[in-house]
Amino acid sequence: MIGYMMKFEDGTGIPKYIQLYERLKEDILKGILKKGEKLPSVRSVSASLGVSKITVENAYTQLQLEGFVESVPKSGFYVQDIESTLWDFGKDPGDKEKKGHVPEEIPQDRASEGTFNFQEWKKAINHVLEYRSDALLSVGDIQGEYELRLEIAKFISQSRGVRAEPSQVVVGAGIQVLFSLLASFLRTSIQEIAFEYPGFSKGMYVFEDHGYETLKIPIEDDGLRIEDLEKSRAKIVYVSPSHQYPTGSVMPIRKRMQLLSWAEREKGYIIEDDYDSILRYEGYPVPALQGISTSDRVIYAGSFSKLLIPSLRISFLILPHELLESFHMVRNRYSQSVSKTEQLALAEYMRDGSFERHLRRIRILYKKKNQLLVEAFKKYPTEYFDLVGKESGLHVVLSFAKEVSLPYMVERAKAEGIALEGVEEYQDNRILVFSYSGIKDEEMDAVVRKLVRCSEDAVRKEVD
Repeated sequence: MIGYMMKFEDGTGIPKYIQLYERLKEDILKGILKKGEKLPSVRSVSASLGVSKITVENAYTQLQLEGFVESVPKSGFYVQDIESTLWDFGKDPGDKEKKGHVPEEIPQDRASEGTFNFQEWKKAINHVLEYRSDALLSVGDIQGEYELRLEIAKFISQSRGVRAEPSQVVVGAGIQVLFSLLASFLRTSIQEIAFEYPGFSKGMYVFEDHGYETLKIPIEDDGLRIEDLEKSRAKIVYVSPSHQYPTGSVMPIRKRMQLLSWAEREKGYIIEDDYDSILRYEGYPVPALQGISTSDRVIYAGSFSKLLIPSLRISFLILPHELLESFHMVRNRYSQSVSKTEQLALAEYMRDGSFERHLRRIRILYKKKNQLLVEAFKKYPTEYFDLVGKESGLHVVLSFAKEVSLPYMVERAKAEGIALEGVEEYQDNRILVFSYSGIKDEEMDAVVRKLVRCSEDAVRKEVD
């Protein structure tokens, strides 16, 4: 193939590299670009489309990030094997018959100073107190206030490609609360649940407390080991495909399609935790698994705790249509766990544009913080640990050499005021999670220098 032809749409606000990436992705999924086919060179595409080489490189990099193509050194980019039959363009699971009644955590986490505009939040609260005071005299909707559910549905559709109606949204005070609700009405038909491992252990505990048997499915460099899931008895699995905790890995499209195929074949469900997915510093945010599913087998979980402030405990689930009836059968057993005032305030905050401004602000601030972190680690190189998962999110993984005493490393860092979190039973306990969101920009260099020094002390301790 020599060059590539397409027409860019001007005036849309969509960068040209995204338009090119979307067109190439569509051609791959439709089979126009076939498995093993080499993409045209960056130079030839740049010349044929009249765009810069960096535009083409960015589009190719995003395709590689999502697993659509593979980069072969000194050769080029080649199309990967994709189960494209599962990706049905124009097909909406909502078009099917809709059943049902339709009318995180890291201890050292904190939001960075200056990321949250408390005056804008105060304005939203005051708006509710002044104009919605009558609504505050009654208890809230058990499922969540309609105004907020509407704004959530619009937000995740625009930002993550998730297909949702307000009737599918369930609001709760944190993911664990929502998992407890989910466990209560799935128990009649499902007894085992699979979790990517290591992963969200506090989510696993919720299902264990409800009597489920939890099956730990190991993760690989590109996410959950699908063959182990297929061999298990599980009919439901928890994954964080767009930013796996703790490794930060992204599940490629090939494996995503295999996972969706498993759910459809087993008539099971996938719980997709879209953890930290919006905060991506390299490439473009990867589309949500729920948005590419055509069988409506994905339970989507999202939270505002990372995007706003941790103390604002508002999370949500997007339930498949066929689970709505089961949810409505148990909903009256519980009370809504989120303040009605906060729900209405968040709805107003999203409706008046404050939330969108906030997202633009934190993307800039956290990208800068991430760059400072990476630059500091380059400035203080060490042979005792590697930096993993720096491309997105608000934490990184430190992968240590075998001669480092990790218990001593944790204690030594704690003495320096730096919190590190261990990950149980993973890679012989050779990794620690380091959250950097609350570190001031001007202190990043010093904190990284201390971490490197602590690792050197931990080596000496191991030798001693």
